[in-house]
Amino acid sequence: MASGAEAGWYDDGSGKQRWWDGTRWSAHYVDLSEPAIELRADAGPAISGSAEEGWYDDGRGRQRWWNGTRWTDAARFTGQERSLAGVVVDGRWLHFGALSEPAAGARASAETGALLLKRGLLGKPATTRTLFGPGGPITPRLLPRSVRADTTYLFVQVAGQVWLAPVATGQDREAEQFATWINTVSDHYRYRP
Repeated sequence: MASGAEAGWYDDGSGKQRWWDGTRWSAHYVDLSEPAIELRADAGPAISGSAEEGWYDDGRGRQRWWNGTRWTDAARFTGQERSLAGVVVDGRWLHFGALSEPAAGARASAETGALLLKRGLLGKPATTRTLFGPGGPITPRLLPRSVRADTTYLFVQVAGQVWLAPVATGQDREAEQFATWINTVSDHYRYRP
């Protein structure tokens, strides 16, 4: 890996999950193929250098493409995922663009832009920089241009963030069903380790 990757647990190319501190691999790893998963450390020095380009587990419930220098936006899921309007539910994880959060505790609904604006549900998240659309963060300055009153949005609150995904015209019913699915998955994992 190169210094562009965020700190976190990643597949180090040997099938082990190893800690990347943002600049180099540490000696600490876990082997997920073992029956008892324990934190271990290599006897020798920590692995250094860049990982070759390829698909790696990003530790957030998906595989992402590492181009040899940095993470790209390309992602693969398990094949069991469900998605709508750019929001993906894949097992315990919710994904939206480059964002990934555990599903436990998430809440979702399908709302019109007019209703979201009328209720004032977007101002505070925009101000605190926790409101995200398909293009990334939505700031107070971008809010008036980012939300259309006549558009239905998938409104997802997860891990202190708000995701606002515009739904294609005619998919209002699908958006309501998908929001219900997110809430069901969230409730399922809320009390499970």
